[in-house]
Amino acid sequence: MSRVCHVSRMLGCNIYVSEGRSRELVDKIKASCKYSNSVALVNCFQDTRYNRTGLTLVGTAVRPLAAAAAEVSKTALSLLDLQQHTATHPRIGVVDHISCNPLGAEAELCSAAEVAQSIGRSLGEGEHAVPVMLYGAAHSAGQTLASIRRVMNYFKGSSTGLYAGAGTLALPDGLKPDFGPSTLDPRHGIAVVGACPWVVNYNVLLLTKDMQSASSIAKALSSRGGGLACVEAMALQHEEGIEVACNLLDTDATAPQAVLQCISDQAAWLGIDVGPGYTTNQSPEALCRQASEQMATAIH
Repeated sequence: MSRVCHVSRMLGCNIYVSEGRSRELVDKIKASCKYSNSVALVNCFQDTRYNRTGLTLVGTAVRPLAAAAAEVSKTALSLLDLQQHTATHPRIGVVDHISCNPLGAEAELCSAAEVAQSIGRSLGEGEHAVPVMLYGAAHSAGQTLASIRRVMNYFKGSSTGLYAGAGTLALPDGLKPDFGPSTLDPRHGIAVVGACPWVVNYNVLLLTKDMQSASSIAKALSSRGGGLACVEAMALQHEEGIEVACNLLDTDATAPQAVLQCISDQAAWLGIDVGPGYTTNQSPEALCRQASEQMATAIH
């Protein structure tokens, strides 16, 4: 009964770091997460094409999960240098984004917010301290991830398909971090940490090199552009064409199948073939099951 209760209250933490090509570096970052009876590393999506890795930690309590996520993030900050990073995926930091989410049926968003705030406080301190911006339920005014990214020019450069080094990355005048220094180290950038309901990352490949057409499809798809509800989308250069990378903020409002159909319709009108779609993580239910199994093994 106790184990079922723990599963129902599990929290997740997705950490996105700006490195996806070096297996050695990613393995070192993964190794910094110590398995225990309260925290488990249940997914690692190492994306060599976008030179980016997403690590998913799941925990049964706020403090151990926040501590584990902070340790993984600090290891990444100690190993990686944004000035040496080149990718076709935008980023504004070595630890580019941390998303904390309720996973279990009884997990609460306020607990995920506590995790995010604790991580943010930790990343704003110590040897590799970075400016930290909070979003969602972790922020007092509920500012969004997308709004922070726009202010930081996160999407600038997507038309050229290349983000090299730290570029002109800087904190805009008047922007005050929630934690950490008020100046930006170009080696590390900033970290954006927040709490929100589970987000599905869903990408669809367009078999074209026409960025203008691909961008128009992404705009027509996104809710900001008048498209589908609760969908954020952008076009990114890909080895095999251009991908429409989507954040599905609420799959009850818009499911992946609806996204694929919308993209296919728009692409057909433009004479563009569509490749496969895929998600970069497992479902909350699958993550909880896997975490429960790992935690049970750690106990024994």
